Amino acid sequence: MSASQKNLKMPILRDDYEKIKKLLKRDPNETEQYIFSAMWSEHCGYKHSKRLIKEHFNLSDENAGLVWIDDIGIAFKVESHNHPCAVEPFQGAATGIGGIIRDVIAMGARPVALLDSLHFAEPHSHIYEGVISGISVYGNSIGVPTVGGEIRFHSGYSYNPLVNVMAVGVVKKGDVKTSKAQGAGNSVVLVGSKTGRDGLHGASFASRKIDETLNDRPSVQVGDPFSEKRLIEATMEICKLDCVIAVQDMGAAGILSSTTEMADHGGLGLDLFVDRVPLREKGMKEWEILLSESQERMSFLVKKDHEEEVESIAKKWELDFAKIGETTSSGEFRVFNKNKRVSSLPLTLVTQPPDLSREIEKEYSITNRPSFWSGRIQGTLLKLLSNPTIASKKCVYERYDHSVGGETVKPPSFDAAVIHVKGQKGIALSLGGNASYTELNPLEGTKAVLFEACANVIASGGKPLGVTNCMNFGNPEIDEIAAQFYATVRGLEESSKLLGIPITGGNVSFYNESNGQEIPPTPVVGVVGVVEDIRKVPSSHFVNFGDSIYLVGRINLPENGAAMYLKGNTFCEVDWENCAKTLKTVQNVSSEDFVLSLHDVSDGGIAVACAEMAIESMKGVRMSTMVYPFEEYPARFVLEVLKGKEEEFERNLKSNGVEFEKIGIVDGNSFVWNLESVPLSSLKKAYASLGEEW
Repeated sequence: MSASQKNLKMPILRDDYEKIKKLLKRDPNETEQYIFSAMWSEHCGYKHSKRLIKEHFNLSDENAGLVWIDDIGIAFKVESHNHPCAVEPFQGAATGIGGIIRDVIAMGARPVALLDSLHFAEPHSHIYEGVISGISVYGNSIGVPTVGGEIRFHSGYSYNPLVNVMAVGVVKKGDVKTSKAQGAGNSVVLVGSKTGRDGLHGASFASRKIDETLNDRPSVQVGDPFSEKRLIEATMEICKLDCVIAVQDMGAAGILSSTTEMADHGGLGLDLFVDRVPLREKGMKEWEILLSESQERMSFLVKKDHEEEVESIAKKWELDFAKIGETTSSGEFRVFNKNKRVSSLPLTLVTQPPDLSREIEKEYSITNRPSFWSGRIQGTLLKLLSNPTIASKKCVYERYDHSVGGETVKPPSFDAAVIHVKGQKGIALSLGGNASYTELNPLEGTKAVLFEACANVIASGGKPLGVTNCMNFGNPEIDEIAAQFYATVRGLEESSKLLGIPITGGNVSFYNESNGQEIPPTPVVGVVGVVEDIRKVPSSHFVNFGDSIYLVGRINLPENGAAMYLKGNTFCEVDWENCAKTLKTVQNVSSEDFVLSLHDVSDGGIAVACAEMAIESMKGVRMSTMVYPFEEYPARFVLEVLKGKEEEFERNLKSNGVEFEKIGIVDGNSFVWNLESVPLSSLKKAYASLGEEW
């Protein structure tokens, strides 16, 4: 090891250091070492995933994905804040909300909804309570409704919780902004809060396992939701200025990554002047200013001599403003402090780290694990309803302001949330994952996760338009983890093509490991769909006594996919083309007047799905069926059909070749399954326990 390597200030890999030294034909100085430690980190550089994602998904370099409903663009993205939440749950979750919101406003879109996919080892822990509080305090304070998501529990998250947050915004055609810089000599300006030392090394911290001694706490950012609210409003105004060329959120690696990515997307060079950055701490070094992840900041590329237009809006909203750089035609990334050049690097070297991705293929099994069921339902159903993953999350989402803004049509409950967009049109939003499937078979399990998200959207009266994702894994340097990731990528690609909906963007979170424990592979998938008429959103609970209850989807199934019932990982063989046909058929009938309520079958099977619908309405059901009650086969739905309209409904399904069975009627005040009766009050008590009886 050379003397230079011994003096490294950051955990830059030895191989990376030697590559940099060889390419530069010199030793990188201190500032440059820190630049590479952040930009070549996994979190910023996507070294183990970028190539595979580009090859399998047709993605843009923009801040968020975009789908269209007439002339309204729906911008949406999901990202993780797993590492920060593991050491500082409240601030980690809060700044996760702030960061994903800024990705959406960087598109010129006004944020209208938040969703979160949360994965813990157990309920009511310190981490669980901190994360829930962080989401509610930050989201409520900025006035963006948290309308949906999920909370799941699995022992694999004992040391590393997963906190994946999705933001959704709306933007008119013509108002969409890009992250691509154009034109040499234009100005890079910063708008937002002052820069401090909080969040230093955040990108590097998120690119390795967590320090068990909690020395990573200084790497967690600190959020200020009231500054974020002002920043949202300022950005909405600034994005309407003709002089604004490009916009970028300051997230991981702060000023460094946001400005270099803008320049790189446009094939330009960049000069930065760190002495112009508004600071709240004295004595900050150049690399600290560059890498700080102080929150509530945005960068804009503005036409030369038009900076005052942006500055006036920043001042109006009491935000700091500074011209901190300019684009060049040199292709170089240069950093200056008081006219002294402290760094000069080829920009593409900074933004394009080595490719370490690997295509490791592995065959994963399909289980054939028999489910021995006594034929009696009460004890098992009550246990399933009190399972913390299935149990009602009302005690959580009541802490979220899900109606702020007045556009929430369907609040958090079952299936997808619905938000009004324009006229009678709305959007249905779903976000979720399921490690019980993906741990056993990442390829097939990922397909099930996407199909489930689409089923949620369809159950709320929507037509899926686009997909986003956040793929959470352990250490990608381990062959098994690399194989899991590659299988997940292929599973997402294959299922999205089968369903005919594009993958618009995503995020990858590696190194979710500590104390020798890796998290299970957990791809989280978000889906946005259009609701053509929000007045026709089907209910998620039973409506009328005497109506018929149908199961639509596969009927005769092997008893080997009941993961919740078996308390373990199990996944049966799936006919995905048949599932896609079922989704399409249910999507088409969901807006018919004779379909009064609709709920997809997922965790716990049809017995749990029917019980949830009965609990919400406190209307009893009388079920008579030989269908296995706890099977979790994808793309199945429970529908309530208006009494007297059964023939019309069945004719529609038969014409599409979709399996179905009438399994019962809405009747009485008990849950009756093949003559066995369970009081609704018992179901409601179990469902409200959030795992206390499990």
